[in-house]
Amino acid sequence: MDEEDRSRRTRIKWPKAERGYLAVNVLAFGAHPDDVELYCGGTLAKYAQAGHSVTMVVVCNGVAGRGEMPAGEIIQIRAQESLDAANLIGADAVHLGYPDHHIPMDDSIKGRITEVIRGARPTVVFVHAPDDCYLDHERTSRLVEECLNLAPDREVETESPPLTDWPLLYYMDTVSGLGFEPNEFVDITDVFDIKRKMTECHASQAALWRSDPSLDGPVDMMEICARFRGIQCGVRYAEAFRVANKWGRFWTARLLP
Repeated sequence: MDEEDRSRRTRIKWPKAERGYLAVNVLAFGAHPDDVELYCGGTLAKYAQAGHSVTMVVVCNGVAGRGEMPAGEIIQIRAQESLDAANLIGADAVHLGYPDHHIPMDDSIKGRITEVIRGARPTVVFVHAPDDCYLDHERTSRLVEECLNLAPDREVETESPPLTDWPLLYYMDTVSGLGFEPNEFVDITDVFDIKRKMTECHASQAALWRSDPSLDGPVDMMEICARFRGIQCGVRYAEAFRVANKWGRFWTARLLP
């Protein structure tokens, strides 16, 4: 390992935040406007309540969730729903605006995501599991991992400077938990009402979800999944994660709230 590469793998130097907490910058990527809320909204709320910086990134514009609504109208509605949810916890929101099912894998999007990562200077990053059920989820996961590799590279030019520290990467739970084996849980019982309100912000999707006879809508599915994960770890409600256990980017310290 040469000196330049070694400098990219330095351990994070934790600054102190108010009230004795470690200062953490949290960056969460979701493929669609409601994904982050569904899979890690409670964890983000806990970070925000502790005074940490939270940024929620939406890669797609949600146009596939339009039902009978015109495309332009649903794009605006879903963007506003996402902003409303972020505002509930005081998080920043970033929308990249790619059409659903049409996320490119070229240098242009990699440059945009790399700049988002560099601009946020994250300590912790959340993204979809690589083997989640939707192609948009899988592509978002792959792009974020690739751009985390690009973010420290001095040869990759963006507006913000390269990272000097590796953030810790966590995969979020999959849709309904299928095929996902977590190795970390966060007790969200005390912020479950906030997570519910964040999910309820996405009212445009409720009618579409009710076409599934097993569910009453996204809030119903969210609560069932949170209760299921809570049972697994002995609390009322929980969110489940799997840390990306990769050499040079993994620490023994727990950074989840």
